[in-house]
Amino acid sequence: CTPGTAPFIGLREVLADELSGDADAMRLLVKGDDSKALVAAVSTWRQRHDQAVLIVDQFEELFTLSPAAVQDEFAALLRRLVLEADVFVLLTMRDDFLYACHQHEALRRVVSDLTLLGPPVGGALRRAFVQPATKCGYRFEDDELVDEMLAEVEGERGVLPVLAFAAAQVWERRDRENGFLTRDAYHEIGGVGGALARHAEVTIDRIGVERLPIVRELFRNLVTGEGTRAVREWDELLSVFNTTGVSREGINPSPTKDPAAAKQNVGAGFIPAHEAAEEVLRALIDARLLTSYETRVDEEEPTRMVEIVHESLLANWPRLVRWQAQDVDGARMRDDLRQATRRWDERGRPDDLLWAGTAFREYQLWRERYPGGLSETEEAFATAMTSLAERSRRRRRAAAVAAVVVFAIVALVFAGLWRRSVNETRRAEAGKLLALARAEIDRYPTAALAWARK
Repeated sequence: CTPGTAPFIGLREVLADELSGDADAMRLLVKGDDSKALVAAVSTWRQRHDQAVLIVDQFEELFTLSPAAVQDEFAALLRRLVLEADVFVLLTMRDDFLYACHQHEALRRVVSDLTLLGPPVGGALRRAFVQPATKCGYRFEDDELVDEMLAEVEGERGVLPVLAFAAAQVWERRDRENGFLTRDAYHEIGGVGGALARHAEVTIDRIGVERLPIVRELFRNLVTGEGTRAVREWDELLSVFNTTGVSREGINPSPTKDPAAAKQNVGAGFIPAHEAAEEVLRALIDARLLTSYETRVDEEEPTRMVEIVHESLLANWPRLVRWQAQDVDGARMRDDLRQATRRWDERGRPDDLLWAGTAFREYQLWRERYPGGLSETEEAFATAMTSLAERSRRRRRAAAVAAVVVFAIVALVFAGLWRRSVNETRRAEAGKLLALARAEIDRYPTAALAWARK
């Protein structure tokens, strides 16, 4: 299996296929959707077989497509399958994600007991390259051609997929009459290094330069901030284009749902984006730059998924490398937004999972600079965040007004009390002066008059 965006579902799917003939194990598998049910199902099945191995390919997807909580849970499940179900677990991943395994207690043995397998070199690489054609009754036109193709990728990272793609291109142009893989075919594809990039550029030319912004937006949504492939649902991927127009300059930064405005956009050079995007997506799949497949969970309707056909495309297509470099600043925020949106949607869209405060302000700054669109669910998440922020602002404004009103009332009360106190004090002083006047009126009438006036 591969982790994808839902590692537990992916594992359950392959287990359902594998356990379909074991009624007891299937009963345990469908009994619950937690790790305990998965371990119980595999344990029951394991008891009836001598050995079992679970291969999790593209394991880096666990770290690039899932939140931290899911990473911990799935890592713990794999460890339980080893310890409790006695299953061998084999993980394949990009070597720059090995340290991520060390951050999870359940995966630390992966790093401590590491077995490093480098790519085939020398005679082993030559045999892997030549023998498949030989078994089909074909051979290379001359040995120097094989040496030249192998020398072109010597020392390169990810040599096998690049070499395999070039070999497939040469194979399609083979000399069927004489049974040769020819030098002319090799030069026609632009050599090993240029085969993939050339094929991608030919595909772009065939799609049309006016739809290049759509191609870029599709790939923007199929690459993670870590520079790995992202698996997206077909409908979710296309929903990025639901409310946007596409021009030669890129995705319309001011999307609109108003039909009249949409017509005006089309008249001004904008393409109806959703329909155009689906056509481009199918063209990229037909050209084998992207791949599409269906997944099914229990009895639910199958879900169609899309991903880049191989990671070698990310490093060997100059145009895509340039796009990734231009998008690197916003790519990580996009990954965070995607994961937060998925968690929010899966848990019933509660307000407490929305970004607020600093996180929301960072999103606003990112959104002002981000040139692409958001999927339908991500737009709903963004709208809910904005709504929550607006409600919070209204609450803060109401609280501020209430505080001012309360302060004014308190101030008026204290002012009244202070005035009353001042008046009482003045009356008391006046009473004292009148008393002095009465006491002095017989002996010193003038002084008494002065005290009385005072």
